[in-house]
Amino acid sequence: MIAIKADTRPFFRALRRAAALLAVWAATVAAANPCENCHGDRVVGRGPVRFVCPLCEGAGVLSAPPAPPAPPPTAVAGGPRQAVPRIICGSGPSLDCGSGVLVGVRDRQALVLTAWHVVRGQRDAITIRWPDGSSAPARVVASDDAFDLAALVTAATEAAPVRLAPRPPAPGDSLTIAGYGPPPFAYREVTGKMTQFLAPTGRHPMHMVELRAGARKGDSGGPVFNADGELAAVLFGSNGEITIGSHATEIRSLLSRAKWPTDCPDGRCAKR
Repeated sequence: MIAIKADTRPFFRALRRAAALLAVWAATVAAANPCENCHGDRVVGRGPVRFVCPLCEGAGVLSAPPAPPAPPPTAVAGGPRQAVPRIICGSGPSLDCGSGVLVGVRDRQALVLTAWHVVRGQRDAITIRWPDGSSAPARVVASDDAFDLAALVTAATEAAPVRLAPRPPAPGDSLTIAGYGPPPFAYREVTGKMTQFLAPTGRHPMHMVELRAGARKGDSGGPVFNADGELAAVLFGSNGEITIGSHATEIRSLLSRAKWPTDCPDGRCAKR
C-alpha cells in the first residue's frame, strides 16, 4: 500500500491569512471602542507581572459599544415657535414678508410685534400666518421708526404669548434669533453671543443689542430669545454675520403706546 501525503501548506497559509485579518479587525474595533480598563492592550499589570484583562477577558474591546448620546430635545407644540408667525404684506408683485412674535392676547384679539420696515409700506394689507397654517388680517396700532418696531392687532390664536424679558441681556449672554427667511419660508433658529449695545443715532439711547448670529432676509421682525425663552429683543437687521435688534426696554415703551381696538371703538387712536 502506498501512503499518499496531502500537501497541507495551502491550508496553513490560508489559516495564517485569516488570523492576520482577524487581528486587523480586532485592532480596528479596539481603536474605535477600546476597553476602558486595559485601553485595548488586552492585558493589565506592571513590570513582569501581566495578566489578562478581567473586564474584556483579553478581547481588548468591550462586548457592547457605549450608547450614543441622546439627541437634543425637539420643539413641542405650544413652545416659542407657535408664537412666531409670518408677516405677509401686500399681494402679487408687491408681496413682502417678514416674521413676528405674539406678545399678548385679550378679548379674542392678539398683539403681535414685528419690525416697522416690514409693514410700513403696506399698512392696509397685512396678514398674519401662524405655524398651524391659519391666517388673519392685521393692522398697525403702534410704531417706532427709530427703533424699527411695530405692534399689530389681529384675531386671537391658540398659541400662548411669549414672556417679555424683565431686563436687557448682557454682553456674553446667549441669544437665539428666530424667523422664516426667504422662500420657501423655512423656520429657523440660530444662537449666538451678545457682543455690545448700540443706538440707531447719536440722539437715541443704546437700546439695541448686537449678537454674533446671521439672519436672513425675511427674518426681520422675528424674536430674539434669551436662554430662558423670554423675548429679549425684536430683530432689526443683519449683515449675514451679526444681527441687531431693539431690546426689551424699547419694546415696553412701544407696548405702553399700543391701543387695543377695544380701547378705541371708532379706530381713531390706531396708528396709521
